[in-house]
Amino acid sequence: MTPKETSVLIFAAAAFCLALVIFQSATAFSAESGRPPVNRKDLMEVRVYNLVEVTNESSVVLLSDPDAKTAMPVWISPFEANAIYLELGGIKPLRPQTHDLLKKMIETLGGILRHVVITHESENVYYAKIVMDKDGGALEVDARPSDSIVLALKFNAPILVAKNLFAARSVPIVEDTESIQRYGLTLQELSPALAQYLSLGSVTGVLVAEVREGSQAEKDGLKAKDVIVELENESVKGIDAVKALLSRGPGEIRAKIYRGTEFIILSLHVKGN
Repeated sequence: MTPKETSVLIFAAAAFCLALVIFQSATAFSAESGRPPVNRKDLMEVRVYNLVEVTNESSVVLLSDPDAKTAMPVWISPFEANAIYLELGGIKPLRPQTHDLLKKMIETLGGILRHVVITHESENVYYAKIVMDKDGGALEVDARPSDSIVLALKFNAPILVAKNLFAARSVPIVEDTESIQRYGLTLQELSPALAQYLSLGSVTGVLVAEVREGSQAEKDGLKAKDVIVELENESVKGIDAVKALLSRGPGEIRAKIYRGTEFIILSLHVKGN
């Protein structure tokens, strides 16, 4: 056996032992969090609305209410972001990833993942629990929200959030209008809370969540994660301002964009209706 194969075997054995310990002591571990159990009536179900890559080192997943009117941003690492991206796209990796291994171990040990819950926030850090059934009893395991979301997607289990937390941290979602769609953009209102999560400081405007491949927006140089700050030397207050200019007819629009750590100027070419 090669050293690499030995390392993989040791890692798998350690992970299996860890999963076994989790099942044997999950209730006690949950109690150590020091918070009372969350009542189901105080929870709401959410879904993954969008995944925004902020930098090479971090991303934000937006969890929306069932009507997709508001969404709560959750900061995650590139590893969990990639796992969520694969699940949303139905892409199977060539080899099992860490969350695949955890899912397999939970199933092998006779567990059923019922749902995950993002329970509360402390010092800008979200806390979550994975709720499972094992031998007829319910087990709660403290976990990071990012890992919880990935496992919920893998098990096709509900993602729940405390209602008071969602109300405090959610931001409005504005549906794309026809002119914005035609130009090739998916936009997101940039509230102060979302700007904070995206480390944009005091920058105001509208966030470009997605640029459709081959669209006029792509040809004009717009990219996902851009913030549209000004159009025609006027500050952008919201998506309605972008809609109004894109709907006014053929022409060229001067746009001030915040990208990364600097401001750039682009010319947006509108074809009209």
